[in-house]
Amino acid sequence: MTTDDLRYIEKELNKSRDELLEIVVALKKQADRDAIYRIENERALTAMAKDYQNITSRLAEVLTENKALKETLTRIAEQDQLKTRTLFGRGTEKLSDILHAPLDKEEFDEDQAEPSPEPYGKTTSARDCGSGKKHGKKHAGKREEDLSGLPRKQKFILDIKELDQMYGEGNWRIAHWHRHTTVEFDPAAMYALDTFTPVVSVGLEHELHTAPVSRALLRGSLASPSLAAQICYQKFFLALPLYRQEQSFANFGLTLSRQTMCNWVLRFAFDYFGPIYDHLKGRLLSVAYHQCDETPLRVLRDGRPAGVKSYMWVHITSELLNTSPIILFCYELTRGTDHLRKFYQDFQGFITCDAYCSYQVLEKEKQEVITVCGCMMHLRRRFANSLALIDKTGLSEEKIRQLPEAQALILIGKIYDADEALKNLSAEERRIQRETTVRPLVEEYYAFTEGIDCKDPLISNRLKDALNYSRNQKEYLCRFLEDGNIPIDDGATERHIRPFAIGRNNFLFCNTVDGAEAMGILYSIVETAKANKVNVYYYLRYILEMMPKHMEDTDRGFLDSMMPWSEEYREYEQQHTLMCQPELRSNEYTSPPKTPHKHHAA
Repeated sequence: MTTDDLRYIEKELNKSRDELLEIVVALKKQADRDAIYRIENERALTAMAKDYQNITSRLAEVLTENKALKETLTRIAEQDQLKTRTLFGRGTEKLSDILHAPLDKEEFDEDQAEPSPEPYGKTTSARDCGSGKKHGKKHAGKREEDLSGLPRKQKFILDIKELDQMYGEGNWRIAHWHRHTTVEFDPAAMYALDTFTPVVSVGLEHELHTAPVSRALLRGSLASPSLAAQICYQKFFLALPLYRQEQSFANFGLTLSRQTMCNWVLRFAFDYFGPIYDHLKGRLLSVAYHQCDETPLRVLRDGRPAGVKSYMWVHITSELLNTSPIILFCYELTRGTDHLRKFYQDFQGFITCDAYCSYQVLEKEKQEVITVCGCMMHLRRRFANSLALIDKTGLSEEKIRQLPEAQALILIGKIYDADEALKNLSAEERRIQRETTVRPLVEEYYAFTEGIDCKDPLISNRLKDALNYSRNQKEYLCRFLEDGNIPIDDGATERHIRPFAIGRNNFLFCNTVDGAEAMGILYSIVETAKANKVNVYYYLRYILEMMPKHMEDTDRGFLDSMMPWSEEYREYEQQHTLMCQPELRSNEYTSPPKTPHKHHAA
């Protein structure tokens, strides 16, 4: 304590009692105010701490949300870019096509001047565009190959009077014939056919009886096998909706409403094509090697809320089997495992499919009974999409090929090339060759991809997805190496789904469940006929002509003759294909005429 402090206390002690009390009261008040300030300060600090904590927490949430939004935006942008590439780019997963795809370089500017036209006489085919390669002449025999599926008709033209005028009667003879080949097309001939059957009077009583007639396709209807086959052919083979067929028939002079055609399709699908569909299903399930996939379908009145997806499942025989191919479309309300459980209830064998979890659930439920095999094409597609989304501006082709996506595609391409060379071998020979030529390439691919660290922040999410798919599906992807009848991918099923998808884009939806089931039946008939390389129209017509004769049969053995590979149908198609004859004029012949003899005057 300083001297000044002592003097101050001494001075204060000399004050009166009242003055000291005032000082104490003042000090007390000051102390109370200080205590209040201290409490308020503590409260403020506590509130500030809470606010800081809330702000910090909110900042973390905002940063997380911002990161998620950026990832979503990136994903949407990638999906948009992939969609643009799907719509306007080349539909391929080959590395060379991805590297040189126009959409990867720059967008087309509509304001740019159009390219200068080709010089007269110089043409560019569709396969030449963008390839930079020159294609030579067509190989010898190409025309005969193109015409091998058509019946051949002959027409010999010989105008004797004209030749006599030109060269003199008796002064010429036929040395040989020049052949000029064209393809003739006769437009559809549609007419109303009135068929009369006699009503006979029998006996002295003159009882009237109608002569027996073959069963009509649909009693009291205008439908004939040829007309019904044409309607089904145009809808399920050419993807022509019924309303457009209605316009086409009106152009030929026939008024036929789309509702009438729809009723016919439903009726014939269940009555005549349905038994054949069931027979195909039985034969399909007797085969041990299947391929399977599914695709969405909109059905308006299926008893569920609007907008709920239905599905069309597609089951086919393995494309490597040396047997008649069968393609089966099955309509289901959902994509759940229940369909697989029901369809494959008594099945034992192998199913090649994508990585949809229901297949693997089915395999676990039926261990050692059903084996699921993976699809290498879905793996390749993931790497191709990842590579397509990379900005390759300023990168040389050599640098692009060093990218992990490109290297993976190169290795997968080698696997495909090696396996493609074995397609014409028997199943056992293919299995043996796969062990020596394909398996090392598969091991090389996995040695490369498994060496990539998925936690590396520099690699894209698309690449991580491809790598995770590759590792998670390794067991299934490698199973094709164990059996020569198992294909490397499920591409065959997707190729059979594509005509259905094209038709779906035209008719958009089905109105009822019956319509969807009828569609599945008829697409099965059409795609099976196509896979067996028969004339789809004649096959549909054959069924509609033959099935009414067997509707009362209890023995279903006749269904073997209704298959597209049956001898009965092959003979039917050949007869109807050769039925058409060219119209001949007075100077035209179907066989080579001889040189006429000179007429001598009497």
